[in-house]
Amino acid sequence: MQIDLAPIQAVAQRVEVIGRAVLVQADCRDVLPLLPANTLDMIWTDPPYGHNNHDGDFNARLNEHRGIEGRPIANDDAESMRSVVDFMLSEASRILKQDCCCCCCCCCGGGPRPTFAWLAQRMDREGLSFFHSVIWDKRNPGVGWRYRRQHEMVMVAHRVGGKLSWNDDTPAMGNVLSFSKPKDDEHPNQKPLELPAKQIEAHCPPDGIVLDPFMGSGTTGVAAVKIGRDFMGVELDLEYFDIACRRLDQAQRQGDLFIGDAA
Repeated sequence: MQIDLAPIQAVAQRVEVIGRAVLVQADCRDVLPLLPANTLDMIWTDPPYGHNNHDGDFNARLNEHRGIEGRPIANDDAESMRSVVDFMLSEASRILKQDCCCCCCCCCGGGPRPTFAWLAQRMDREGLSFFHSVIWDKRNPGVGWRYRRQHEMVMVAHRVGGKLSWNDDTPAMGNVLSFSKPKDDEHPNQKPLELPAKQIEAHCPPDGIVLDPFMGSGTTGVAAVKIGRDFMGVELDLEYFDIACRRLDQAQRQGDLFIGDAA
């Protein structure tokens, strides 16, 4: 990966180089401005949703009842989320290549607030052009009453003046990707490995670079390196950063990932 890490090391708590992956413990707002323009092929990220998930909500109360330690997420109130995601997308329009792909996860089932609408509109200005909303069908509804949340959305955009990058061998694919949630998750909003892998495989060229500014426990990175892409991840929380380091190390010892068709 041809990125000078010295400026990043100056602002980060830690920088770990693990095979094809560079993991940075820091606030992405300190790191992204240090990345050179027009260098990254793809962003696939799962930022805070702005709903204070696992912080006084139903999930938090349920975990408390079960004796499970709460796991609130940094910058997950509405104002903080919009601020940090807005900053990230401004930098995305600078650091991504002209033909690229930016995938940003958003919201459980479209509620309880129209964050998905804000995100779609934000990904259609200031250097980005909104392309599509892909549905992740989780197969089983979540907790709650009525309209139980069974899907999330992945908003897809590219740079203004460019086009959405597709690999030549990418087969036609529907805009509903159906994968079950991971059973043994190490993050409260951990995604199934197949979800980022499917889109990285479609949009990021072989040997390209994938960035995740909100890395969490490293799922995007595991998917990227297992299908032959370089990866850079940024995570603020030390606990999740350590988990990501372990997962990326294990992933590169286990070999390539077979990606099956989405149902």
